[in-house]
Amino acid sequence: MNIFTHALAPVIATRLLFPKSRWAGRAGLVAIGLAGALPDILSPHITLEQRMSSWSHGLPAWAGVSIVFAVASLLSKRRIAPALAAAMSAAYLLHMFCDAISGGINWLAPIGTLNWGRYWFDPIWWIPLDVVCVLTCYYLFRLQPMWARLREKRAAVTRGCP
Repeated sequence: MNIFTHALAPVIATRLLFPKSRWAGRAGLVAIGLAGALPDILSPHITLEQRMSSWSHGLPAWAGVSIVFAVASLLSKRRIAPALAAAMSAAYLLHMFCDAISGGINWLAPIGTLNWGRYWFDPIWWIPLDVVCVLTCYYLFRLQPMWARLREKRAAVTRGCP
């Protein structure tokens, strides 16, 4: 899948699963999006063969990055909530799962070989999925709040409040 889906899918999931959470504010959602794209940022690749040999697309890299997120949460004096660190770790893992169903990955890279996955999600759908993710984010973060504010204003007017 493309990097846009990797970044936006965990942001969408977080917004839908935890709509009122304090830890998932704007900065938290940006951090989750970056964590979702992190495997491709750490080790960019074009071909499936390059992805299969990418050190950043294995469980050891995920474990290492998750430890970094956890330590950052502990040392940040509550600026990075443990829930945010967990969501960032989950975003990284979601990236790996999405790549596994989009051609496969080596789950044990770089320390071993456990190639698993196939094209259950055909590459022809990758760009349309990016578009769906962008439109979903637009709805969740722009249209939905705007419509909620309009409903509040209408309710205030009908109650006789200015």
